[in-house]
Amino acid sequence: MKKQIIVLCTIFILMISVGFVIAGQKDKAQKPNKFILPKNAMEVAPGVFYLGKALDKGQLVEGYAFIIKDKKEFARATCGDGKCHPKETNTCPADCGEVSDPNPDPEEPDTSSCYTFLAEGAKWKSVEPYIFDTDNGEGLNAQVIKNNLALDIGKWESATGGYDILGVGTTGDVDGNTIGQLNNKNEVMFGDIDPDNAIGVTIVWGVFSSPLNRRVLVEWDMMFDDVDFDWGMDESDKMDFENIATHELGHAIGMGDLYTAECDTQTMYGYSTEGETSKRDLADGDIAGINILY
Repeated sequence: MKKQIIVLCTIFILMISVGFVIAGQKDKAQKPNKFILPKNAMEVAPGVFYLGKALDKGQLVEGYAFIIKDKKEFARATCGDGKCHPKETNTCPADCGEVSDPNPDPEEPDTSSCYTFLAEGAKWKSVEPYIFDTDNGEGLNAQVIKNNLALDIGKWESATGGYDILGVGTTGDVDGNTIGQLNNKNEVMFGDIDPDNAIGVTIVWGVFSSPLNRRVLVEWDMMFDDVDFDWGMDESDKMDFENIATHELGHAIGMGDLYTAECDTQTMYGYSTEGETSKRDLADGDIAGINILY
């Protein structure tokens, strides 16, 4: 009888232990990958954070994180010039209020100069592959979004006349803890981004402050926030994957954000919102800029 009790107790303890292990594995699987800006990250421009320096194959490089934000999170203000600007640019008083242009220009503005770079001359000089972890909480088809990311890369490369910039992608598992870190991998995934209004983030490492002929990009990572935002394709109430991916890839190849009202039709404009698809197609400023860079 005593032996039976001991055996039963042993089985019971084992069952509890196995249950804890399974529960732990389940919790781990359900916990989303999260990108958190390092404590020492310094915001040097709206949505642009300096991550510091590190060594890449013996070369000193610097890192920057570029965050595209939800358009609903900012208000627009007038500066007395009849134009509307995001408050984050600090070009207007914070209490201007929301107004429209009292004297709209009937002609289409020339936006061919609407482009900025991460740094002048900082671009890819060798072709590297990337890995895309297509697992997401939105039920987006893995093959569809993999193909779409390659299509979006092709838009930028085609705009240069066929320059091969980012190479070929494969699908596979990505450790969320490595996003943003120098690990000789270019990685893309879905996850949770801090701050909460961040739709996506792209981290780029490279040489940005040396003489122009020595500037180069060496690594990029990207994350789409599927915790705070819903994602889809051509759905008015969701973030459009193609729209955001095309913008984020602009950073990966060396393009900077735009925040002036005159440039808000460009792919590299730094805000977006649900249902927006205008960033899918490169505008004249985007095309002019990438041709200067490459």
